[in-house]
Amino acid sequence: MIETRRGAKPVIHPDCYVAASAVVAGEVEIASGTAVLDGAVIVAESAPVRIGTECVIMEHAVIRGAGRHPAILADRVLVGPQAHVTGARIDEDCLIATGATVFSGSRVQAGSVVAIGAIVHVATVVPADSQVPMQNIAVGDPMIIYPPDQAREAHLAVKELGFTSNVFGESTSHLTMRETNAWICRTYSAALRRHAP
Repeated sequence: MIETRRGAKPVIHPDCYVAASAVVAGEVEIASGTAVLDGAVIVAESAPVRIGTECVIMEHAVIRGAGRHPAILADRVLVGPQAHVTGARIDEDCLIATGATVFSGSRVQAGSVVAIGAIVHVATVVPADSQVPMQNIAVGDPMIIYPPDQAREAHLAVKELGFTSNVFGESTSHLTMRETNAWICRTYSAALRRHAP
């Protein structure tokens, strides 16, 4: 489904393939030679999405421009099944593997791999020609990779970076976790309703 949202209709090069069950909505541009497979969702919520040439967006992948952060994929980027890219820049010749997640304000530089189930957290820079191993968590600039058994340390590093500051432009460091969760839902739902079609 190709859908106009907030007055913006996607611009898709005529030699792209977009599966009938995919959703492409809002201020989205997709360049030549790209394939968007079944169930993929590409949506410009409150920031645009730009996808380069010869990219592959596989089944049930999600690519979103959100908040202050556009989602930008350069040429020849493969986004695997059930992977998520939200408000991040992915440079050319990168692989975002099955189930991987790249968060707002992050950049994956050219030739890099975010392996199966790996996470690139907010405001993180993955250097060119490097890899975030399977199930590992990358945080910061310079990037530090935390293995799964150090998820608690990764969480503390993300807290220092300020998740809500990076995603929403406002710090919630003075709030408890429960208060932060409530704030995120209140703020995000209000923004989504305000920008609804």
